[in-house]
Amino acid sequence: MGYENTFGRKPRNNPQKRDKYITVAFHIAPKQHEELYNRIRLSGRRVQDYMTQSGLHQKIVVVGNEALRKRIIERLEEIVPYLHEIEQYEDLDPVVMAELRTIFEITETWE
Repeated sequence: MGYENTFGRKPRNNPQKRDKYITVAFHIAPKQHEELYNRIRLSGRRVQDYMTQSGLHQKIVVVGNEALRKRIIERLEEIVPYLHEIEQYEDLDPVVMAELRTIFEITETWE
C-alpha cells in the first residue's frame, strides 16, 4: 500500500533519491511581517530555521468546525492500517509517525 501525503499527491519518482526542497509562502499584513521579522532577528536564526522550528514545534490549537472534525476522522480511518503495523513492527515510515503525532496533538485540543 503506497502512502499519499495529506494533500492527495503521490511522491514523484526520484531515481537519484535526492531531497528536493519545497518553497512555502503565505501572505501576512505589514504589521505582522514587521513583528515576525523582529522575532526572527531576536532569535538569531535564519528565517528558514525559525519558521521550520516554529511550525513544527508549537502547540497546535484547533479552531474548527464539524467539517474539519469530519476530515480528521476520515484521515484517521485511512491511517488505521499503519496503526496495525505499529503493533507488529518497529520500523515505520517517519512521515506517518509525524502525522500520527500531529493528529494526536489536535485531538487533545478538542473540548
